[in-house]
Amino acid sequence: MRQVSSTAFLSLLMVTFACIGFVLAIVMGRLGHSPFAWGLLGLVLGPIAMLLALVEVRSERPWLTRLVASGVPGSGPVDVLVGIDGSPESAAATTAALELLGDRVGRLTLVAVTEVDDSVAGREERARLRDELERQAEAVRAWLQERDATGQAKQKITPELQLMSGPPARTLDTIAAKDGYGLLVVGARGAGMSSVLLGSVATKLAARASVPVLVIGDQVRKGRAERRLRSVDRAEAHP
Repeated sequence: MRQVSSTAFLSLLMVTFACIGFVLAIVMGRLGHSPFAWGLLGLVLGPIAMLLALVEVRSERPWLTRLVASGVPGSGPVDVLVGIDGSPESAAATTAALELLGDRVGRLTLVAVTEVDDSVAGREERARLRDELERQAEAVRAWLQERDATGQAKQKITPELQLMSGPPARTLDTIAAKDGYGLLVVGARGAGMSSVLLGSVATKLAARASVPVLVIGDQVRKGRAERRLRSVDRAEAHP
């Protein structure tokens, strides 16, 4: 009888710790922290992890905002904010917006949002996103040079690059509304697995954003690549 009671107690304890881990992963993830790290802490430490989470939230610093590079706006009336995370969809988002709006683009700002994390992994993630921002800025320059070579470019645009920390959907929406952007552009799927637990950033923004949202899917990127191949084939066929 005592053995049965001990087994039931251990089973209840494991279920409790698992529930605490699951709740912490969701709550802390929505606050901009790593859902996997806090989920693991909850699974291992149980109620102690809840106390640690409370201390972390109360002592949390304001969101980090870092200007990676200043930009030069175009002369168009539409200011565009693009969320960058390293996924193929977000990589296609900037040039897709440029192709759609053309010379109507005014300010063009690329923003990467990272978790509130001062660990080694957090610093590495910020460095990765900084590199990704610079790669996307180079992609914009290449796109503009390509249009300039065909005589389609009428203005020069240099994107502003920002690196921030906080909940991605809320952070992007806050920047877009506060700074007066006319369009928010994001990829349909983010990089990594956090969207499985937290939900798609694009879905949240499309449902509750303060400004119009353009969501770029994987088919846009594939269609652009196919059009580029056809253009190359036609150029080779008519030297």
